[in-house]
Amino acid sequence: MSEKEEKEKVNIKALVNVVPPASALKGEKKAPLKEKRVKIRKKGEVEEGTLIISVKLVKDMGVKEKVEISVKGKRLELSAITQEGLPEIEVWANPKDMVKLGLEDNSTVTLRVI
Repeated sequence: MSEKEEKEKVNIKALVNVVPPASALKGEKKAPLKEKRVKIRKKGEVEEGTLIISVKLVKDMGVKEKVEISVKGKRLELSAITQEGLPEIEVWANPKDMVKLGLEDNSTVTLRVI
């Protein structure tokens, strides 16, 4: 019996060596967000087919050029423009684009990176 206990102890130590230390896990980068729930606001000065997004949201999501707004199964592709001073959870759109999706001012939508 003592030989079996020793073998079990060795196996447990081998398993513990596989687990990385916490310091190794801390250095890993997070993947950019693929989608986020945001509030959409009507702004007449925004061109049709474009969406104004905060700089921080662009960095967090990795937005390059195009984004998709989705609500209740309806989707609309728009080009993204960044702007300083905009709240992170808010995007601005043209009222005509919002009518296509059947949205009112300050509605919650899903923003996806394309």
